[in-house]
Amino acid sequence: MLFYTNGRTVWNRLHQVMANGALLQGNTSTTQHLIVPQPGNDQLFYIFSPSEYSANTGLRYSIVDLSLQGGLGEVTQQNVVLRASSTERVTAVPHANCRDEWIIAHEQNSDLFTVFLLTATGVNPVPVLSRDAFVHSGVKAIGQLKASPNGRRLALATGTVNSQRPQAEASLELLDFDAATGAVTNPVVLPPPHLLSYGVEFSPDGTKLYVTDPGYPAVYQYDLTAANLAASVVQLPSVAQPGFGNGSKNALQLGPDGRIYVARSGNPFNQSLGVITAPNRLGAACGLVDNGAPLGGRLSELGLPSFRQQDLWNFTVDGLCQGAAVGFGFPATYGPDSVRWNFGDPPTGAQNSSRLFAPRHVYSAPGSYDVSLTLYFPNAFRPVLRRTVAVQPQPVVRLGRDTALCPGASLVLNASASGATYRWQDGSVAPTHATRGPGWYWVDVTNAAGCTARDSLHVAAAPVPRVTLGPDTVLCVGQTITLRPQPDEPGTRYHWSDGSTGPSLRVSGPATYWVEAINAAGCSQRAAKRVVYLTPPAIHLGPDTTVCQNASAPFVLDATLPGGVAYRWQDGSTLPTFTPTKPGLYWVTVSTPVCSATDSVQVRLLDCRDHVFIPNIITPNGDGQNDRLRIIGLEDLPWQLSIYNRWGALVYSALPYRQDWDAAGLSSGMYYYFLRQTQTQRQLKGWIEVVR
Repeated sequence: MLFYTNGRTVWNRLHQVMANGALLQGNTSTTQHLIVPQPGNDQLFYIFSPSEYSANTGLRYSIVDLSLQGGLGEVTQQNVVLRASSTERVTAVPHANCRDEWIIAHEQNSDLFTVFLLTATGVNPVPVLSRDAFVHSGVKAIGQLKASPNGRRLALATGTVNSQRPQAEASLELLDFDAATGAVTNPVVLPPPHLLSYGVEFSPDGTKLYVTDPGYPAVYQYDLTAANLAASVVQLPSVAQPGFGNGSKNALQLGPDGRIYVARSGNPFNQSLGVITAPNRLGAACGLVDNGAPLGGRLSELGLPSFRQQDLWNFTVDGLCQGAAVGFGFPATYGPDSVRWNFGDPPTGAQNSSRLFAPRHVYSAPGSYDVSLTLYFPNAFRPVLRRTVAVQPQPVVRLGRDTALCPGASLVLNASASGATYRWQDGSVAPTHATRGPGWYWVDVTNAAGCTARDSLHVAAAPVPRVTLGPDTVLCVGQTITLRPQPDEPGTRYHWSDGSTGPSLRVSGPATYWVEAINAAGCSQRAAKRVVYLTPPAIHLGPDTTVCQNASAPFVLDATLPGGVAYRWQDGSTLPTFTPTKPGLYWVTVSTPVCSATDSVQVRLLDCRDHVFIPNIITPNGDGQNDRLRIIGLEDLPWQLSIYNRWGALVYSALPYRQDWDAAGLSSGMYYYFLRQTQTQRQLKGWIEVVR
């Protein structure tokens, strides 16, 4: 918005009274005022103000210069009289030369149209005069005057919002207009659809005429393609919310969205505008909604702002981002025979223009581009629509080159950009994203201007080195072995458990040895090998022991060693394990082709089904021998163990007892136990000595 007026005062875009913008001699009650730019000058504007019908002070104009007052504008001429007499109507139509403008008004108490030519040098005060079908006197000076979208026809209402005239008196007129000469011809006079006529408007395609009757109240539609124009009129049904009714229907105005808006008066009807949602359609299909545009607390009355038809024409722009196709279009209701687009982008050569109705153009660089659309109609009517398009830069996003990662490794991708938003392939919206395995990763980055760019990166699985040291092995004292990773893949580096980095490792002692192989991709794999020397520490059947006989979980002696060793037990058996069946001394000899070793163990087997055996001494010195009180025969039943010192103080209690009392924190000496089976209430008492 540049500025606005009510006919008496002019306000700038900051809603302040413009310099010299007060005391215009228009009238806030006048049906129409009109603002028209001076051809060839985008800083000078003419405000045309017809007379209020009861005053008949004539048609006047004032000039606004927007180059003054720091761009806020100033009224440089006020109230210049063009014609001493006028009705309340004024409209404008482009000249056929596509440069100048016709200003169309009508004398009061006369049948004369007065048509003035506005050019780059100003207004020609000598009008083109044309006669219509009747004299516009009294209240006939009230009502709207509109031009069709192509400027070839005029419509005017000569009724009033007061019911002062007989029903069916002529109050609606349809005329032809010659944009080359300014002549108004061929008046067709119609009676009002019901009682009065006030608002008129053409559909965007020029095939329908809409008229309001404030006194009835209703909106009517004429089919301008019908052979019998008067008979084509239909009253439009309307949709209204409960409690809002219809309200008085007054001025009509076509909007830039191709819909027609209806001024409504009378509370509560004036809290919203009516809307004809599809005005090119015939009859009820045009979709009149009584309260289609709520005013948010503001109120409507009789009038609506008037516009030149070409001021309402526009084209749409879909997308304004560098490198992306920008779509252009315009409402099909304009109905031109052909079009020509100029995208204001000369470096694109032949791609800078198009004759498509809905073309697309790619701007390779950000910046401002002056786009124009020329609409070609019959009879040399060629309006040119212009718009400056600001093409925004695409965000810069670089995730880097495709890469390969070792198993378990992660890469943090960073798409950070100032003021941007993000969307990754998994729907996350952070500026960074951590990879979670092989696959494609991509991000859409949208900058503050709404432009989006995408980058992607493929993460492959890097090869993992293959490595093995072979099976565990058993050696004799004095033997050595050289460990060599297999297979020895080219480019592989090694790191051994002793810190060395050679291709092999010679060992001479028992241990578990490992090597880490690292390939050219940086991935690693570890292999280990247990080397056992055949000595008594390597063969250990455990300490002498007393155990319960349990068929479901028998006690097993295990002498298993790695590698190809041989076993021989006291009974001649050769398995690596042996299950005692009776008390006695058990032994095993483990041998290789070079050496052998033997170990033995005394095993006492008890029948624990009815007996509980409680040792009377423990030696909790950390040597792994008899460090805890291990009670034989508890099985899986719940037993409670309580330990007391010599003074009868409780020093330990556990339910159930889990074979873990080690006299922690207690000194050597004599202690007393109380063992109770909580299901059978069986009780055992005695003493136990702690020796450290």
